[in-house]
Parts: sequence; structure tokens; C-alpha cells
Amino acid sequence: MNVFGYKNIQKINGFSTEDLITKLNGFKNKLWKEFVFGGHLVALVSPSLAIVTMILFNMAISWEFLLISYLGTYCIYNYDRYRGVNADNFTNTERSEHIRKNLKQRYLFLIGCGILFFVMLFLYANILSILFGSFLFVSGILYADMFKKYTEKIVGFKNLYTSFSFSLLLIFTALYCNYSISWTFIIFFAFIFLHYVVDTSFCDIKDMESDKKQNLKTLPIYFGKQKFLNVINILNILSFVILFIAIVLNIVQPIAILLLVFCLYRIYYITKAKNSKADIQHLSGVVVDAEYFFWPFVILIGNFVMMTL
Repeated sequence: MNVFGYKNIQKINGFSTEDLITKLNGFKNKLWKEFVFGGHLVALVSPSLAIVTMILFNMAISWEFLLISYLGTYCIYNYDRYRGVNADNFTNTERSEHIRKNLKQRYLFLIGCGILFFVMLFLYANILSILFGSFLFVSGILYADMFKKYTEKIVGFKNLYTSFSFSLLLIFTALYCNYSISWTFIIFFAFIFLHYVVDTSFCDIKDMESDKKQNLKTLPIYFGKQKFLNVINILNILSFVILFIAIVLNIVQPIAILLLVFCLYRIYYITKAKNSKADIQHLSGVVVDAEYFFWPFVILIGNFVMMTL
């Protein structure tokens, strides 16, 4: 006999412990799918990068700005994702089906997030960051409707446009925190830009079939998968060299050396992707985006250790 009576009490009011476990597992799976497929993981990239920028350049951490950057990225990413949900069905059926379930409600939520973005921007930001933040938001939204077509004519336009737009978050952060942009800052910007080129281009591998149907000349399509992976590996190493030299010359704080770990992280998933059996959906949808989630923790822990020595 079980002391606690779990096996004797199979059901209480028609509800068993097995039912509870099943429901909890189902809820956990839905939550995870929403976190990844719903664009929340991608949206966390911006506040994570903002925290790292604020620490490295001695800016006061502004918690309202972290929410502003999250909302802006969430809106821009998901607007493009919702617009391309039909094409997305060819290469990422699971994500497409998840988004389709409540597409109308998602658009309404997206509008609400966009309104909240501008309300918070006007409440907390200075005039320069209001103008710059509005510019980033509008140019990001317009990509799906106006600028995406240029990828049909210009090789890598989508990759470079997206990477540069994401990198401009550094400028947005500096303007919001009233930080004077210097050459030091620009070198860090170049490092982040190259990182984004590697990441955003890598994520386009999973969309190669749908991008081909839309006649988009992304870098993976132009080079072919294997050659493309070699190209972004070179860009990754170049970003490593830029940051390493900046640290040696005391251009960037020594604590930034911890970010070099993530260059090795990129080599890992790029190498893994060369295997024909690699799960590209998982690598691009989770492994790539999750990287930035750890940046603030690595820098904060490193900063704490340096202060205690």
C-alpha cells in the first residue's frame, strides 16, 4: 500500500494525477512554442544587448528602456513574420501553424504592443531618442511592405538590412542614455554588426526553399549552404579579431573579453550545421537567438568577480 494513497486514489471528482501531469506538460509545451514561435525569444535579444552596452560603456541601466527595446523588436519581427506566414508554411510548418491559430488576435496584440512602445518612448525618452526610436520602428515595419523586394535584386540585402537595423540599437541606447558616441563605441558597433550578419544570415538557411519561391537573393541562396557556412565562419573570426584588438589597445573595457566566448559558440553551431542531419530549425530558432540571452549574465558575473578581486 502506498503511504500517501496516490495509487489507491486514482481519481478525485473524475480527475486523476495522470490527467494533471498531462495538462501541465501540454501547458509547458504551449508556453515554450509561444516563447520561441511567438517571437519573444528574438525580442529578448534587444534588451540583452542594451544591458551589455550600458555596462560596458558605464551608462545607467534604464529598465524602462529595456521594455521599450523589447516591444519595438517584438513588433518589427512579428509583423514581418505574420505577413510571411503563408510562405513560412513551406519551411517551418510547426511555427506557421502555431501563428495561424490566433492570427487576428495576434495582430490586435501587436497593435497594442506598438502603442505601448510609443507611449513609453514619449514618456521616458529625450527628443533625439524619440526621433531615432521612431525611425527604427517605422523602417523595421516598412521592411516587409517596401524594402523586402530589393532582396530580389540585391544579393544579401535582407541580411545586411536586418543586421544593420538590429545594430542601430546601440545608437538608440546611447542616445536614450545621453551618451556621447565615440570611435570606441563605433568599433563595438562594428563587432556587433558582424555578429548580427552571421546570426541573421545563418537563420536564413531554414528559409532557403521559401526564399527561393519568392526570388529572394539571400546569402545562403547565393553561395549555397556549405560555402555560405564557410563565409560566415570567416566573418565570425573577423569579429573575434576586431574585439580582441580593441581590448588589447584598451579601446573597450577588458571585461568585454568574455564576449569572445560567444565567437566560439558560433563556431560550434556553424560546424554542426555542416552535417546534413543537423536540425537547422532548432539551431536557428533556439540556439542562435538564445545566445544573446546569456550575454548580460556573463558580463554581470564577470563584472562582479572583477570588483571583488
